Amino acid sequence: MLAFLFRRLRATAFLRVACAVCLVTASAAAAKVDYQAPVAPPGAPEISLHVEEFAPVGPERGEPLLLIHGLAASTYSWRHVAPELARGRRVIALDLRGFGRSDKPFDQRYSGADQAEHVIAFIRRRGLKRVTIVGHSFGGAVALMTTLALNRSAPGLVKKLVLLDAPAYPQQPTPFVTFLQQPVLPYAVLTVVPPGLAAALVFSGEGESKSPPLDVISAFAAPFYQAAARHALISTARQIRPANWRELVARYPSIRQPTLIVWCDHDDIVPLSSGERLAKAMPNARLEVIPGCQHSPQDEAPGRFLRLMREFLK
Repeated sequence: MLAFLFRRLRATAFLRVACAVCLVTASAAAAKVDYQAPVAPPGAPEISLHVEEFAPVGPERGEPLLLIHGLAASTYSWRHVAPELARGRRVIALDLRGFGRSDKPFDQRYSGADQAEHVIAFIRRRGLKRVTIVGHSFGGAVALMTTLALNRSAPGLVKKLVLLDAPAYPQQPTPFVTFLQQPVLPYAVLTVVPPGLAAALVFSGEGESKSPPLDVISAFAAPFYQAAARHALISTARQIRPANWRELVARYPSIRQPTLIVWCDHDDIVPLSSGERLAKAMPNARLEVIPGCQHSPQDEAPGRFLRLMREFLK
């Protein structure tokens, strides 16, 4: 049974984090504040989302930049780039419902649409205006749904959109997601295998030339020592494909905000062809491909990602 899980884990890169060192260092550190933000979307009970907010570096307040992580990740995903992005703007990274240090109810409200409702509730509660939403992987799908919903209810609230290796179209699930979609088995196996060991196996099985430091492995594994976090991960994987895919895809051309689409050229989780298709569907989008990375531009190529962001946010 354990060998089965290990094979599945090695076959995926959903938890992959390259051991990259940020290539650009801010001349002055951005002040960071951690807090819990209570949100209650219509018809849903109130929960708390964990938030990391970086005050702008320099005299300009700037407009807010909202960072949304991918599946099985957290605000930790943005550690290499968030402080530098805070030059002249307010940067807000949040843990999605069920991930990181956000609340993790034992329910089924873990679809992309559910997550988008909670992001919208957070935006409204914090009174954010003219926000740029940045979403990676599953977080990119959430960013798309959030933008589509707000364009109907509050036109102009979303100023720009940045999508990193985002699953915007139907595709075959990865082996790891396929495993999580099995009945009963994921709960049993993920209870037996320590998260730290599982994360280490993922890293070692992905052919990385250098193993990430223990603190990186530990940071990504830490939340999954909680049964509620494992439930959230499994529930999200089982709802990873929206029931209304056709409707969502048909509405992509309605997103007229300037959009930066960033993709890794060796992505084996969400194919580059999805990014190319998305760039053609959205009237004000442009695609930038980063060579030599696999799924996480902000983690594997932070310097290149920051240069693209600076140009786009001008």
